[in-house]
Amino acid sequence: MNSIFSGSKIIRIPQTASTNWYLLQLLNTEKPVEGSIVVTDHQTQGRGLADNAWESEPGVNLTFSMILYPSFVEVSRQFLVSKAISLAVYDFLSEHIPDVSVKWPNDVYAGQQKITGILIENFSDGAHLNKTIAGIGVNINQEQFLSDAPNPVSLRQLTGKIYPLENCLKTLHTYIAARYRMMQEDVEKLHADYLQHLYRFDEIHCYSANGVVFEARITGVNNYGMLEMVTTNGKCKIFGYKEVVFE
Repeated sequence: MNSIFSGSKIIRIPQTASTNWYLLQLLNTEKPVEGSIVVTDHQTQGRGLADNAWESEPGVNLTFSMILYPSFVEVSRQFLVSKAISLAVYDFLSEHIPDVSVKWPNDVYAGQQKITGILIENFSDGAHLNKTIAGIGVNINQEQFLSDAPNPVSLRQLTGKIYPLENCLKTLHTYIAARYRMMQEDVEKLHADYLQHLYRFDEIHCYSANGVVFEARITGVNNYGMLEMVTTNGKCKIFGYKEVVFE
């Protein structure tokens, strides 16, 4: 596979509750080569941030987890991993459709619809990360969504085409390798790209926090991964995940 992940493997399993969970259990008995992937056709209990559910019809989408060992990343800057992974998915999807963006913290949108969910689980050893499990679900060939998720969409729905999952996985792996290298070599470029492709960046929109609706524009994301905003009356606000709602 990719040179930065030399020796990495694809571990295929027909079904699992969660590829993140499967990979975490695997790490109890062995240490897979960095960049190795656990991929399944059927993830029965896929989840996102804060235990949000992830709907994926068996056999038609990408549902996989990758192991990384980003020991060069300080715990306080772990959001770099989210930036790299979400931008890699952005890179992949932008090959096929327009109007792709990263919705903070790390969902990927096509227009106003969610096409990818990402769950990053970081583990530390002192002041630095020692391993990361990056769970990624990309809607590829699903034709219909049945859950009560508000806005899912797939590549097939947008383009009418059927995509070979094996090729999609290999291409996405290449993009992850490139963004992971950027995370090591050019953090400023990684951050600039994240802001450039950030959903609603520098636009006035409605949000709510603690039940109060307000208008604001997103001005940045700090090193801790918190969303920075300025309201239309000039007040600066900073939010962690689940502290603000996109209206």
